[in-house]
Amino acid sequence: MRELRLLNLREICETEKHSAGDVCSLAESIANLGFWTIPIAVEYSTFAIMDGHHRFNAAKKMGLKRVPCVLMDYKKSGVTLQSWRPEIDVSVTDIFLMISEGKKYPLKTTRHIFHPPVGEVNIPLDLLF
Repeated sequence: MRELRLLNLREICETEKHSAGDVCSLAESIANLGFWTIPIAVEYSTFAIMDGHHRFNAAKKMGLKRVPCVLMDYKKSGVTLQSWRPEIDVSVTDIFLMISEGKKYPLKTTRHIFHPPVGEVNIPLDLLF
């Protein structure tokens, strides 16, 4: 299951912390381009971010109301979950537990690999305000 949808930022759930410096430079880059090109990958039932925490926070910084997202299912969308950090094990069950407790993983903990990769889009920013 994969579905491209414009989601309101208020609907999306963060699962990891982010770098404020990276968010600023990414927001500037997106604004200069004038288009949103890489959808945020989210889990379909919770709208939890799988990949795109910095893009999500760049959208907030830019004042966007919604962003393009690819809704995915861990079991049916070709998603492999790994940890970037050898000291932290992650599982799909752990992610759902973190969501239910309102907690976030440290920066760059979860690594989602998509088979096939998430495709690019070309959505004018004017449609996202």
